[in-house]
Amino acid sequence: MIAINKRRTRGVYVVEFAIIGLLLFTLLFGVLEMGRLYFTVNSLDEVVRRGARLAAVCQISDPVVLHRAIFNDAGDASSSSLIGNLEVAHLTLTYLDKDGAPVVNPDDISYVQLSVNDPLNSNKFTFNLLIPGFGGVFTLPVFRSTIPRESLGRHADDMPPEITPC
Repeated sequence: MIAINKRRTRGVYVVEFAIIGLLLFTLLFGVLEMGRLYFTVNSLDEVVRRGARLAAVCQISDPVVLHRAIFNDAGDASSSSLIGNLEVAHLTLTYLDKDGAPVVNPDDISYVQLSVNDPLNSNKFTFNLLIPGFGGVFTLPVFRSTIPRESLGRHADDMPPEITPC
């Protein structure tokens, strides 16, 4: 009788481990994916901050700015080395006047704005889950950074004097 009970008990342990293991691994993958999501959100926030800062101090519409913003070398046109599916095409660089409207004349630039969006997906950047069995996609908000212009790559001698509002 004792040998029969040991065999039955062994089967119960396997069933218990299957149930608890499934929950444990799902929780583990969920924690890893949330960490990856937070990393992606923080990286996108740094991309727009870095890109806007570079655009404020570099030549107007310099293509190197966008490549450097996504953490690539100046001539590297591939996707970002930090965020796998981020490309230069996802970045929108806009020069704004003092009222926040896009400018036509480069002398009227007061602000530089860089945003991350996906032109193929309603201007929202998406995050794909890698959890087995869950093919979920998170739509992230638009990431945008607006900072005052600085030199725009010009030396102090080349810049017109600032006009201060009354």
